[in-house]
Amino acid sequence: MKAFLVLFRIRLLDVLRSRSSTGFVLLFPVVLLAVLGLVFMNGHPFERRYVALVETNSMNEAVAECVRVLDGYEEVRVSRQRSEAEAMGKLRTRMVSAVLAPSPDGSSVTLHIGERDRIFGSGLASVLPVPSRIDIVETPRFGYVHYLFPGVLTFSVLTAGLFGMGYPMALFRQNLFLKKLATTPLRKHTFIAANVAARTLLVLVQVVLLLLVAHFAFDMPLTVLSFVWVVFISMLGVLVFLGAGFVLAATIKNTELLVDIVSAINLPLVFFSEIFFPLDGLPKPLAAFGSILPSTEMVRLSRAVLLYGVEDASYLAGGLGLLGVWFIVMFAISLLTFKWHE
Repeated sequence: MKAFLVLFRIRLLDVLRSRSSTGFVLLFPVVLLAVLGLVFMNGHPFERRYVALVETNSMNEAVAECVRVLDGYEEVRVSRQRSEAEAMGKLRTRMVSAVLAPSPDGSSVTLHIGERDRIFGSGLASVLPVPSRIDIVETPRFGYVHYLFPGVLTFSVLTAGLFGMGYPMALFRQNLFLKKLATTPLRKHTFIAANVAARTLLVLVQVVLLLLVAHFAFDMPLTVLSFVWVVFISMLGVLVFLGAGFVLAATIKNTELLVDIVSAINLPLVFFSEIFFPLDGLPKPLAAFGSILPSTEMVRLSRAVLLYGVEDASYLAGGLGLLGVWFIVMFAISLLTFKWHE
């Protein structure tokens, strides 16, 4: 019993003396609860039914009245889509329950409904102020898996970037390896570039493996061009997250604290980055914050290519530009903050 008490006291004091361990054990659950409370303050996202409205040149007063009628139902959210292909892609992946497509003259609408939402479609048709035709659409067996895949891909790249770069750099600093490198002619940018290149190659293999498994095991639609686009988006994304990992390692010297902070960053990003559900279900301030995150942009770009069949560079240019800005900012900060030793 005495040995038990001695070991108990030693271990307890060991944890309490470490600020990072104490903070993670005591404060992280509180932070997690606060994040979950903010994210789900309006209910969980699957309480509502999402209807995609295809925006066309026939958007007249009758179509606007349809939107006003649907907005009157708290359980229904209307989202506007730039093309019918994008809207139908969301229907097939069960991101929306119905697609509202106006006729060329706007006098009637077609309701595209998934096989499991026939009753919901009939209810929609009964409340719309214009004549409507219901079209039952066959949805893929793994439709929701297809929706989740870009989020899983982004999360794996995010984790590989933050942990894969942040932890080794903090460890190198702690065991004085960086201090030894400072005595050599090695330049900072060469050291950073070599580490980034090595980690990027590993993530490239990971991305290709995930794409192949998704395609052959879960029938993920994949063409040569979409494959190339997703790999390019992932490589740009991992460069952003590797830069962020370098910034964290340059500013946080303790490896334990770094791991705790990266873990604390990862979880909120899951909720704010459309990895598992769209930002539409979040309170507006949180949705606005999430929309500028590089992880959100990577998810959206990957979904556009894989699920909506987008292969036009002009359509993807805005999102790629935002990732490019994040990349420049992260590595500019890392070059400014990185030092061989204190």
